Amino acid sequence: MLRREFLAGAAAAACLCTPALAATSASRAFRILRDGDDIGPHTLDAVLTGNGFEIAIDIEIAVKVLGITAYRYTLTNREVWKGGQIVSVKSVVNDDGTEDNANVSRKGDKLVVSGSRYNGDAPLDAATTSYFTPKVLNRKPWISTQSGKLLPVKTGQVSGRKGWWQITGGLETTLGYDARGEWTGCEFDAGGEKAVYEITGQSGAIAALWDQA
Repeated sequence: MLRREFLAGAAAAACLCTPALAATSASRAFRILRDGDDIGPHTLDAVLTGNGFEIAIDIEIAVKVLGITAYRYTLTNREVWKGGQIVSVKSVVNDDGTEDNANVSRKGDKLVVSGSRYNGDAPLDAATTSYFTPKVLNRKPWISTQSGKLLPVKTGQVSGRKGWWQITGGLETTLGYDARGEWTGCEFDAGGEKAVYEITGQSGAIAALWDQA
């Protein structure tokens, strides 16, 4: 009996002394509502690797009128960040039949952008239009993950809505973040109707992982 109690106590002490493993992955899923209708998902899946912070972002929108798809949009985007800066971006978009793309790589003290609407350099401190952390909101420019275009955005906090930011200047949207800095919502005009994001699932903390890379 004494031996059994000793072993149990030792095991409990070991559990107390062993630090919890740090999270290495996180995810978030939204559904996009246009005038109250669900038009598709927007998902983010992030992981810490030896390369840094890697995130997979996927959007699939289908707007239907009388049961017939009137507009379709898909985005497949893969980003790598390290030390708060972009390492690479590889994004492919189908905007209702129009193909777009954005590819970014780091070269020395600059970023090299190759996209469907811009080819050239960008500063290392540029952001992307992926929104997953508020710590890049005041950076300029933002690189469009649809086309590679450099966007001279302006940002400002929305009066009376804690954690919400208004984005203008080549991109018109409103973004929401919680007290942890985690992305919680988005609102924008979608063909004359208001589109809003609602969270449908989440695990871990994406912005916190980005901080660790």
